[in-house]
Amino acid sequence: MVNRYQGQAQGFHGPIISTVEVEDGQITAIESEHSSHALVGNLGIQRVLDEVRGGTDIHDIDVITGASYSSRAFIDATRKAIAVSNGELDEDKAMDKEVTLWPESDATTSASEAMKPDVNSSVARQAITYSDELTFDEEYDVVIAGAGGAGLAAAVEASRGGKSVLIIEKAGIPGGTTNYSGGVIQAAGTKYQKELTPFSDDSAEKHAKLWIQAGENYVDPELVKDLAFNAADNLDWLVDMGLEIETVYGHNHIPYVADEYHADRIHQYKGGGAGGEGTIMIVAMLEEAQKSGAKIIYDTAVVALVQNKETGEVVGAQLSTKDGDLLVKANNGVVLATASIDHNTALARDLSPQHYNDLKYKTVLSTATDTGDGIMMGMGIGAATAGFGGCIDFDGKTGNATNNSIPTMPMIIVNGLGHRFVCEDAQYAYQYKAIFHQEKQLQKLTYMIFGENVIDAPGSVWTKESLTSDVGSGAVVKATTLEELAEKLDIPAENLNSQVATWNKNAKQGVDLEYGRKDGIAPIEGPSYYALKNHSTNLGSLGGLKINVDCQVLDHFGTVIPGLYAAGLNAGGWIGTYYPGSGTAIAGIVHQGRKAGKHLAR
Repeated sequence: MVNRYQGQAQGFHGPIISTVEVEDGQITAIESEHSSHALVGNLGIQRVLDEVRGGTDIHDIDVITGASYSSRAFIDATRKAIAVSNGELDEDKAMDKEVTLWPESDATTSASEAMKPDVNSSVARQAITYSDELTFDEEYDVVIAGAGGAGLAAAVEASRGGKSVLIIEKAGIPGGTTNYSGGVIQAAGTKYQKELTPFSDDSAEKHAKLWIQAGENYVDPELVKDLAFNAADNLDWLVDMGLEIETVYGHNHIPYVADEYHADRIHQYKGGGAGGEGTIMIVAMLEEAQKSGAKIIYDTAVVALVQNKETGEVVGAQLSTKDGDLLVKANNGVVLATASIDHNTALARDLSPQHYNDLKYKTVLSTATDTGDGIMMGMGIGAATAGFGGCIDFDGKTGNATNNSIPTMPMIIVNGLGHRFVCEDAQYAYQYKAIFHQEKQLQKLTYMIFGENVIDAPGSVWTKESLTSDVGSGAVVKATTLEELAEKLDIPAENLNSQVATWNKNAKQGVDLEYGRKDGIAPIEGPSYYALKNHSTNLGSLGGLKINVDCQVLDHFGTVIPGLYAAGLNAGGWIGTYYPGSGTAIAGIVHQGRKAGKHLAR
C-alpha cells in the first residue's frame, strides 16, 4: 500500500511543500510544490530531488551551494514528511513552517564584514608544471571553469564545433551570478528594437561610441566595438534557444554622452526583467550545451592550471572535488569564467576601492562562490589584468534611475555638507560612482532629500503608509523643517537651506541649471521633509584578466598565453570604472563566451 506524507518549510519566495510516497517503508516517489518565482531555488530543489531519486538518504544531503535557502527549506520539508511516515512527528507540526528538523549545530551566525579581517578567499593554487611523467585522470579538448553565462556560452560553441567539453562548477547549481540578474541584454539595430521602440535607425556604431565614452578612456576600444557589432547576432543566438523578446527599453542618460548615442537597447525576454530571472537563460544554454555533448560536474572547483613551462601553454587543470583532487588534460585550452573578485576582500582592497567599500559596509548580492579564482590562477602564470576599479552599484531601496521608462523620483542628492554633486536622473552606476567618491572625500554620508509634496508624484517609491513605516523603522529620517532635518543628519543647516532654495527656484522653472537633470524636477516643500541615506546594492565587481578579441589571455607584454582564455566578468578592459547600464554584463558574458568557444573549436 502506498501512503502519501507531506512536510512544509519556508523558502525564499514562499512556502515549499514536499510530498513523499512511501510503500513498505521505502520512498517510491518525491515531489516538490513551490513558487514559480523561485527560479534559482528550483535548480537547487531539482538537485536534491535527483539525489534522493538516485538513492541518497535525505538526511545525508546538505544544502546546495548557490541555492542554499530554497534547498535547505526543501530538505527540511522532506525530513518532516518522512518523520510523519515514521510516526515521529504529527501531521500538523509537519505542515507548520515554524517547526524545523534542521540540526541546530548547522545554524550560522552573521557578523559585520567591517569587523572581519581581509582574507584572500580564493581557492586557487600555484600552477602545476607539466612534464611527461605527469598523469592525468581525465582528458577533454576544452575545460571550462564556471557554469555561469560565459562558461555555458563557451561550452555551447565548443561542443557544437565538435570538441569534447568539461564544465566545472564550484557551486551545486549552474548559473553563478547570472542567475541573480534580470537576464536583460543590450544590443543595437535588432528587429525587436525596430518593432518595439522609436529607434529604427540605431546602429552598433552608436552603441559602441556610448560604451567607449562611458569607459572614460579606461576600456579597450577594440573589445568594446567587437561586442557592440556582434550583440544583435548574440541575441538571435539566444532566441534560437527558445528565449522570446517581449520588451525593449533604455538606461538613463549619462550626462557627458551625446543624446544621439543614447537609445532603447535593453532587450527583456519573456519571464525576465527582475532579479533571479537570469536563470531562464542559464537553463536554455545548459540544455543546449548538454545536447551538444558537453559534460558538467558540480560542487567542484578548478584550483590550479597545468602549464608547460617550455612553451608557456596551458595544457590542463587541477580540480578539487569532495573526494579529492583530479588532474584533467585540456587538449585545446582552458576557459576561465569564474566571474571577478566579488567576495574576496583582500583582492578588492588591492584592486578595487569602491567594491572593497561595498564588501565591508554595504550590500553585495553576487553569488558567494565568486572569489576571484580565475583571476588568481591567471595572475599566477603572468597574466595581465585590466578594468579594475568599478562595480555594479545601484540603490536597492528605490531602484532610482535603473530604467528610462520609469520616472525618476522627485528628490535631490546631497553630500555631507548639504550640497548637490550629481545629476539625479543620470544612469544609476554613474551616480553611485559619484556617491562613493563624495562619501570618501568628506568621510560623511550622502542622502536623498525630498518633501511631503512629492510622495504621490510619478516616480515616488513610497505611499503615505510605506513612508510612515520606513520613518518608524529609522530607514527614513523625518523633520518638520529643513533646519531640523539638517541637525538630524549632521549637515550644516545654512548649506542645506541654500541648496534647497536654489533647487526650488530652478525647479519651478522646470530646469536644472546645476547638473542638467531632465526628469523628476519638482520643488522640495513641506509640511514635512525627509531624507534617505544612500546605501549601495552591489551586483558584482568589474575588472579581470586582460584579453584580446578572441578572449585569449594576455601577459604583461601583450603576448598571448597559449591555451588560456577568459570570458565575461573574469575578463577586464571592456567596462570602465562604472557600469554603463543594465544588460551590458549579459551582452558581454554571452559574447565573450561564444568567442572563446568558437576560437577553441577552430
